[in-house]
Amino acid sequence: MPGTPWLHAAVDELAVWLEDRRRRDPSPFVPAPPAPLACFGPLPPPPPAPAGPGWWTAPSPRPAPGDGQARALVTRAAGPRRGTAVLVPPWKVPRLSLLSGWTSLLEGLGLEVWTLIPPFHLDRAPPGLRSGEAFATPDLPALRAAVEQLVLEVRLLLGLARGQGGELVLVGLSLGALAAALAATSAEAPDRLVAVAPPADLLAVATRTGIGRRYRALGARAGRAPPPLRELEPMLRPFRPEARALRAPRALVATGSADAIALPGPATDLARAWGAELRIYPRGHLTLLFWCRALRRDVARFVG
Repeated sequence: MPGTPWLHAAVDELAVWLEDRRRRDPSPFVPAPPAPLACFGPLPPPPPAPAGPGWWTAPSPRPAPGDGQARALVTRAAGPRRGTAVLVPPWKVPRLSLLSGWTSLLEGLGLEVWTLIPPFHLDRAPPGLRSGEAFATPDLPALRAAVEQLVLEVRLLLGLARGQGGELVLVGLSLGALAAALAATSAEAPDRLVAVAPPADLLAVATRTGIGRRYRALGARAGRAPPPLRELEPMLRPFRPEARALRAPRALVATGSADAIALPGPATDLARAWGAELRIYPRGHLTLLFWCRALRRDVARFVG
């Protein structure tokens, strides 16, 4: 999708504006202690790995109330299989068909693709709520639990995929890139990590984007708005991947210079902190995720 940076940023702003128009109940801010995320310890005994193409379901390593099953869609490699790619979708993905460009790319590189359904998304969403709506709220203990569950499920899939042999690639998109980056610091780290438009600094998202503005307003309407920056920063610091050592041998971080949702600065800082390959494109958040041929070409070269 060609265009000037302001046009790409406008796509992000329009998406946020449309989301703001949806009716939401007030949601009070709930603080959380600045403790490390609890998703890097030993995994429980693994379930059977996917037996072939189709849906795979197994107990989540960290079941949540009403969402106790991990789910992934497995699709074949195009041609001889050389390994497995675990694909982690973005926040609020409404249907998996939006990821067809990514699955086709990875399949064409000889990878079987395991697309994880994130907690509280698609058919894992609570009754009456849209895909992903229950994942991120001003309730920080609930947000921590959701992120921890997602990271643990990514680790589970990585461990199972490692047992299948061949190369192991982890591709995360947006919020999925944050979870992928965190999982790449675990014992199950992939051979190659691709993190596309990661919200690598949730404090920046909370204080400098329209999404953050929305959640601050929901907290204020409930009579409990988020605290000042100096109090909020330590609560959100545990979500920053660069606080941990990268264990994937190779990593690529991609960001859009006009990203108005995850912001380019934190992704750039993450890549530099890890010594990862960094690619910056003249795109916004959404146009980078779904309409950037240059990114797909670079990912193909990196993975291939």
